[in-house]
Amino acid sequence: MGAWHILGAGAIGSLITHRMLQSQCTCTLLHHHNGVSSRSLIDGENTVELPVQPLQSLASKSIDRLLLTTKAGQLIDALRLASPFLSQHAVIACTANGLGFEDAFSQVLPGHSLYRAVSTAAAFRDHKAAVHIVANGMTRIGAPDTAAVAPYWFEDSLALLPGWRWESPLTTAIGEKFAINCVINPLTATLECRNGELLSHGGAGPELQALCQESEPALRRLGLWSRESPLLDAAVSVCGSTAQNQSSMLQDKLAGRATEINFLNGELLRRARPLGLELPINQTLVKALG
Repeated sequence: MGAWHILGAGAIGSLITHRMLQSQCTCTLLHHHNGVSSRSLIDGENTVELPVQPLQSLASKSIDRLLLTTKAGQLIDALRLASPFLSQHAVIACTANGLGFEDAFSQVLPGHSLYRAVSTAAAFRDHKAAVHIVANGMTRIGAPDTAAVAPYWFEDSLALLPGWRWESPLTTAIGEKFAINCVINPLTATLECRNGELLSHGGAGPELQALCQESEPALRRLGLWSRESPLLDAAVSVCGSTAQNQSSMLQDKLAGRATEINFLNGELLRRARPLGLELPINQTLVKALG
């Protein structure tokens, strides 16, 4: 069984580390700040202390498998920090939401592939930085645009984690997660509400209706939403099933951290512009949260 290094000791990185250790996988949780030595994680009634190792303490070329669990806006900086510690044929995957960092990845590590993980897992950090698991969810991991069977580095470790599965190509899953995040996350952040509060009388509230109606035509033309059913139906379903959840963007806003808006609605605007599509609600959200 190969060893994984998980860079990003936030909510999702801590959750994955915890599940890997429970599944007897070899892994090390890393942080680029030397002052972080452990992370408290609350899993139901149990509290565990996860050891955190400074990235800079590793030996050169010692990482064979790297899972980046930073937010999209921090991913490339984290990759640059990690690059001296990557072995020649290191496997690199990320859990970041959004699109728009792929070209920068190729510039930092030409010749390497970036595997993507799309997850419905949820966790948050409280005011004391302890991580609380909200939902284990399902996680699909694979190559974004290449059909491939599950590789050895998935089968001998990640396949052991509850709810993890290999899916390649992952293009459809990435696009659908992008679309859902574009219409739910920024609204919860600007309105400072939980997911379920975007609903009204069992259906979509006016803000969610308007944003879905504006965004869906662009998402379809860009190949990022291909379901026969409307985006609004999926958004209402997600808001209903995660009614008590705080989106990651709302968590970032409340904590004073940079949001992922530029890699979600900002990226949608960038891709829609050559098509001559104007998306004024999206523009307003990007200005408010960027």
